[in-house]
Amino acid sequence: MQPNLKQSIKFDLDKNSLARLQQLSRNESIPKSVIVDQMLVQYLGNRATSTLSEYIPIRKVLLVRLLEKFSEKEVIEIAKSIARISTRKIILRLRQEHHIMSSIDVVEALIRISSHKYKHEVNYGIHGFSIEHNLGKKWSLYLYEIYSSVLRQFKFKKIDIAVSSNQITFTVIVKAIM
Repeated sequence: MQPNLKQSIKFDLDKNSLARLQQLSRNESIPKSVIVDQMLVQYLGNRATSTLSEYIPIRKVLLVRLLEKFSEKEVIEIAKSIARISTRKIILRLRQEHHIMSSIDVVEALIRISSHKYKHEVNYGIHGFSIEHNLGKKWSLYLYEIYSSVLRQFKFKKIDIAVSSNQITFTVIVKAIM
């Protein structure tokens, strides 16, 4: 694996965009440079592989209303069906590779595409994700099936996933801690 080399760049922003970036930075307690870096990684990664063609923006209220029409069991079956059909394809499209680290990378890319607020912490081969979505338990169940489908394709030491009404958390242990 190549080291992550960073370089500085200078560019101009209009006042409104800069104000919005500063506000986002304050609200999320994330440096502006990290936000811009995440946006560029997402934009360039998605642009290059045209992954976004499979995703469309949808209003949260519409999604919640649609989910109300299905039982939890039906949502799980729908998610499993979608996961079976598209998981490997999504991994290959987003990363052009199919291995353990690309699966974690793809899960994070899918979270970013969704624009859900999330945290990803890494500590000695243990990856912890916490995703807040405020869309209800059925959406948590859907996300559980999609993300676990991606992760189950690989031989991780351990995967723990917890679902609540507005949040999903999971921990992936890539290797044993010595």
